[in-house]
Amino acid sequence: MNLKHLSAAALALALATSFAGCTAATNPTPSSTVVSVDPSRVSPTDLPTPPTVKNPQGDIKDLTLGECKTDKGEQTVTGTLTSSLADSADFLITVSWTTASGDVMGRGYQVIQDLKPGATADVAITAKVAAGATQCVKGVEYGTIKA
Repeated sequence: MNLKHLSAAALALALATSFAGCTAATNPTPSSTVVSVDPSRVSPTDLPTPPTVKNPQGDIKDLTLGECKTDKGEQTVTGTLTSSLADSADFLITVSWTTASGDVMGRGYQVIQDLKPGATADVAITAKVAAGATQCVKGVEYGTIKA
């Protein structure tokens, strides 16, 4: 064997050894990732859907609510709505029981139709509240609501 063949053989051996570390002997198996969901941080799937208000306007200032408890279970909040509008309108009053980060844990609503200017209507909204609620968020829209 001459020096030229010996050098080529040595070079081939050196290349083969250097690539040996680059190939995987086994395919790595991805570890299974289990995603855990904390049920106390997920909104209930059975929240009621309020009706649609045609051409809605906000009117939160006309709603006065009493104490709104945030305990798990059925909760009712009462109050009054006094229309400050110049014309009669339909009102949708909503209360959402939420976590501190805004996740809705319960929702209830009431529709008051054809409330005259200056008239007052009693409000009583009941909802099934899931664990984790810390506050009540009220909402009022007026416009036209199809019954």
